[in-house]
Parts: sequence; C-alpha cells; structure tokens
Amino acid sequence: MRNWLKQHLNAIAHGPTPAQRGQSMLELALVLPILLLLLVGMVEVVVFIGRYLDLLDLTREAARFGSQHDPDITDLAAGNFPAPGNYDCSASNSYNFFYDTACVFSPPSDQIATCQQTTFCNGMNQYVPLDLTTDDVVITVFTVNDLDQDGHPIADQVTNIWPTVGYWALSDYDADLTHNANWTKDCHGNVVRSQPYYTASKINSVLEADGPQATAFVAVEAFYCYHQVLDLPVFTNVVPDPIQIDAYSLMPIPAANPTPTPDNP
Repeated sequence: MRNWLKQHLNAIAHGPTPAQRGQSMLELALVLPILLLLLVGMVEVVVFIGRYLDLLDLTREAARFGSQHDPDITDLAAGNFPAPGNYDCSASNSYNFFYDTACVFSPPSDQIATCQQTTFCNGMNQYVPLDLTTDDVVITVFTVNDLDQDGHPIADQVTNIWPTVGYWALSDYDADLTHNANWTKDCHGNVVRSQPYYTASKINSVLEADGPQATAFVAVEAFYCYHQVLDLPVFTNVVPDPIQIDAYSLMPIPAANPTPTPDNP
C-alpha cells in the first residue's frame, strides 16, 4: 500500500509520463474534429430555427392583418394586380386585399435604397430576405356555409376580386413575370406540390361538427428557400442547400362570413 501511494504521489509531483502525454494528444486529435462539427452543426441548426420562427411570425402578422379586413373591398381598376406604382406597399393609390396582406413580407424602407415601381418594399420583414424568383406567399380565404361547409371562393368573372383558382400567390402578381407559381416547386425548380397546405377539405376536417356553420377563415402560407449560412461541404453533402421552409397560419375573418340564406316559406 505504501509503495502504491508513493508511486501515485510521485506521478502527481512529476506530471504525466511522455507515453501518457502522447496518448492524451492522440485522443484530443480524434475527438476535436467531432466536437467542432457538433458545434458548427448547432450554429447552423440555431440559425435555421430562427429563420423558421421569423417566417412563422410573419405568417401570423399577415393572417392577423387579413382577418381585420374585407377581401371584397378591392380597387376594381387594379383587379388582382397592384396598380402602377403600387409595388411599394406604402402607396395609397389603390388597395388589394391579397397583395396588401402579402406586403407584410416585404422589407422595410430602411433596407431598400429606393422603393421603385418594381420593388416589393415598405413592409415589416426585417430578417427573412425573400427571393421572389424562388420564394412565395400564398393567401386563401375559405368560407363555410350552412349547406356543405365548402370553402374555396370562386372568382367573379367581371371584377375578378377572388383568385380564380381558389388561392392567391405573390409570385403570380409581383413584378417578376418569369417566375410564377413558386410555391409549387422546391428550391431547385422541381414541382413537388399541386395545392397549398390549407385546402377546403383540410379546413372541413378540423371544424367541429357542432361549431359555427357560417364562418370564414384566412390562411397565409409562406415558402422560403433557406441557404446554409456556413456552407460547409460536410453538411451540404448530406442536407440539401438550399432547403425549403414552409410556414403557415390560419385565422378567422369575420368580414368574409357568408350570410345565411333564409328558408323559403
């Protein structure tokens, strides 16, 4: 016992032997790259989650804006298109329910040197830079009536107030006419979907049978191509870069509630 204690005290006093130091360096060399990868991966994941949460907040703000307005009140001269000069979301020369709701996703004026006729700007999106050649915003108003609980509004062929296909997509009405229906594609241009997340059947599936039968909802869905901030091959070889983020929100819109038709006597 005394000999063991003496050897242990000598080891403490004189430090590790060369063999022990070499073993420690080898262990560090093996573990350090893994620790660095984990650290870098955590940074990338945190940024990705932050982008998703920012996008989710924007869909909520847009849905909240839409829920407080009437989708039937639209500048008929502009139809579903912004009037000339109205790509600037602060312009007051016309109003369009769908485009003005999507304006929540435009960057504020302090991030744009000049809000020109073709610039989507003067909104409240400070952190998620939308690329209108790949990203998209889809807005749909669903009505639920007393008869069949079916929701997609059909276009009035004269005023074209409602979207003719049952939804409104920013990519179809922005200044870029060469990149439409971005929401149907992934970030590499491949068509991956034919309908938004919220459809009439999905709305009907979540409604309670004994709930209000004359109501309406506005759904806002955002599609954003996230580019890895670190752009390391070790990750881009495993995770697609860019990768699409899809966030959505649903809120009631009282102004679009259908008016029940009284029964014939």
